[in-house]
Amino acid sequence: MSEPVAVSARLFPDPAHLDAAVASVLAAVGGVRAEEGCEQYDPHLADDGSLLIVERWSSREALAAHDTGSAVQVLRDGLEGLMIAPAQVTVAVALD
Repeated sequence: MSEPVAVSARLFPDPAHLDAAVASVLAAVGGVRAEEGCEQYDPHLADDGSLLIVERWSSREALAAHDTGSAVQVLRDGLEGLMIAPAQVTVAVALD
């Protein structure tokens, strides 16, 4: 199995739909946190109105399973039509 990975996902909701976007993110949190390999899944509201989700997964395989899982589909479905730009996702491994 591969090493743990950290993920930052920045979402850019239309300011007019911020409340709906936040509700969609929060609706997915419990399901994502219950996925095998999820060690952290914490959404934040940034000062610029974007949403930042800080994630940690036990392996790249767990992250790949998350990407095709039903919990993240809840998020995608809920955010449909609410974004003004594509998500920016960064995957990283620890240096130590």
